[in-house]
Amino acid sequence: MAQTSKKEPLTGMQSTDYTLEPDTLVWWTTPVLRRSFVNVDAVNQELKELVLERAANTKNIPKSNYGGWHSDEDLLTWGGEAIAQLQQWIVSAFQDLTNITGGGQVYDGKVELNAWANLNRRGDYNIVHTHPACVWSGVYYVETGDPPTAEHPKSGVIEFIDPRAGVEMVAVPGMPFSQTKSAAPNSGDIIVFPSWLKHFVHPYWGEGERISIAFNIRIRPDL
Repeated sequence: MAQTSKKEPLTGMQSTDYTLEPDTLVWWTTPVLRRSFVNVDAVNQELKELVLERAANTKNIPKSNYGGWHSDEDLLTWGGEAIAQLQQWIVSAFQDLTNITGGGQVYDGKVELNAWANLNRRGDYNIVHTHPACVWSGVYYVETGDPPTAEHPKSGVIEFIDPRAGVEMVAVPGMPFSQTKSAAPNSGDIIVFPSWLKHFVHPYWGEGERISIAFNIRIRPDL
């Protein structure tokens, strides 16, 4: 009969680690928040009008977007009740993620937010990218346009890539490693994720407009 020895307590367990079975732990997990707000029609309509007006009068700023229109990163200074409500939603999501993942610790420093609008039409998409020098990043969906179809099942879908280096090099039953994760969001959804998590957006094949607002959260330590 196999013998097992008494195990020393494990150190370094974090709030995002968990026990799969009594003798099997899962380490280095990646928290992603997805939340759906309610009663968003008036806010989204105001945001949509602001974005369309800016898109008609200011130039595109190419970043990760291929096609479409990308605003400057000053969206939170545009003013209006809808912008104020959006900022409140972003801050609440950030605070909740900090409470869930922080293990009782809090940030010591100044929180900085910046945001920008993305307007995509048929065929527009975003290539694989990250958000350097930030803590959390995310996107709020103002207008998701036409939903995916059988012909284009990933139209407008945001997809995240397994961040663990080398996981694609071995295949095991169940394929627990190297899989991408994706979400087909609805208008009024917010998704927040670590800024280092690689992601991209599939081409949008709908006929209507697709409007989202992306954002970054930075922490500037007190000196």
